[in-house]
Order: sequence, then C-alpha cells, then structure tokens
Amino acid sequence: MAARLLVSLVTAASSLAIAIGPASAGGRSISCYQPVVEPAAYATRLETVVVRPAETVYDVVPARYGWGTREVLVEPGGVSETILPAEYRFVEKQIVLEPARVITRSTPPVYRTVHQQVVVDPGGERWEWRWIHGKRVYCRIAVPPRYGTRPTTVVVEPGRQWTEVVPARYGVSRKRVLVRPESVQRYVVPPRYETVREWVMIAPERRVARILPPQYETREVTVKVQEERSGWRQVHLEGSC
Repeated sequence: MAARLLVSLVTAASSLAIAIGPASAGGRSISCYQPVVEPAAYATRLETVVVRPAETVYDVVPARYGWGTREVLVEPGGVSETILPAEYRFVEKQIVLEPARVITRSTPPVYRTVHQQVVVDPGGERWEWRWIHGKRVYCRIAVPPRYGTRPTTVVVEPGRQWTEVVPARYGVSRKRVLVRPESVQRYVVPPRYETVREWVMIAPERRVARILPPQYETREVTVKVQEERSGWRQVHLEGSC
C-alpha cells in the first residue's frame, strides 16, 4: 500500500513541478505537501569473475640468411632531346569593362513612439515553501495579475525607393594566343645492369602466438535490487491548508 501511495505521489509531484513558478510572498495556501523518501534495497548473490584474462604470448623464430643474386643499375638510361619552341601571336577583341547596372535609391521611413498598457504578469497560482506550525510545507498561492506601460514604435511616413540605370562601359583587350605548341624530339638510351652476389635475408624473423586461457573464480557480491524512490505526501495543517 505504501509503495502504491509513493508511486501516485511521485506522479502527482511530476505533474505539479511543470506548473510551479518562482516563489512569491503573500497569498492564501490552497494545498500543502511534504517530501517523502523510500531508501534503496540491496541483495547478495554469487558472481563468476575473471581473475586473470586470456593472454597471448609470442615465441620468436630468428631470421634465416644466405647467398643470393640481384640486378643492380650500373649506368642509368638517358634521353637526348631537341626542343622546338612554341609560336604565339596577339589578338584584340572588344570586352565589357563594367556591365550595365541598376542602382536602387531610397529615403528612410519616419517613426514615432507611443505607449500602450499591457499585462506584465497574468497572475494565477504559484508554489512556495512555508513554515506552518513548525513544519516546512509546499503551498499553492493565488497571485493577482499586474499591469504596466510598454513603448511601441509606429510608422508615421513609410520610406520610398526608386531605381536608376547606369550604362555599360566597353574596352579592347589584347590577348596572347598559341599558334603552334612546343615540340620535343627525343632519343632514348636504355639503362645498363649487372648481376651481383650478396649475403641476404632468406626468411625474416617471425613470432608464433600461443594463447593462455583465462582463470575464473566465484565471489559473493552485493547488488542493488531497487533504486531509492522519492515523492510528495499531501498534509492538512489546521488553520492553513
């Protein structure tokens, strides 16, 4: 029964928290609440744990060496070439230095400020902590609305816009163009190699993996079976709420 009451109070408190505003002085208490807490519950159980995890160890196999042959470059190849330079000429054409454009001009609007009465605080109900008969309770308070004056800017005379057309400006550009591209005549000389005998690695050093299995043991551990819960309980105090 206490658990069902706590759950219903938690649900009610969650709904009330959404509507609660800042505390304000004065007003009549409509209803009062006190916070309640149900502690967490724990239990003991057996659990298998890893004392030492699985581990991979490596055995090193040394590298093997022996005599081998390979081709080495004695004389690099070469290229004999004759370069024929490119041929260019200049051409002229008319271009637009600045395109035609439309300029927008305008005059700013004229404003003035007027003052209007507005609702600053609509009032309603608020929540606050109070001490009543030596007990700290959460009370719902009725608050009247408040009004004030707010300045508003209005347009006395709207702004005006018009457009002006600026004609385009032209000029002549002189551009260098390619008539005949550069060409190259090449004669390739192949490289020359020789075979040499040297002491080389036949097989590199390597590592062979071995897996050591994990070790386990059973331990007694304490676990939480129920989280701490909290909520609100309505109280009735004589002469207040």
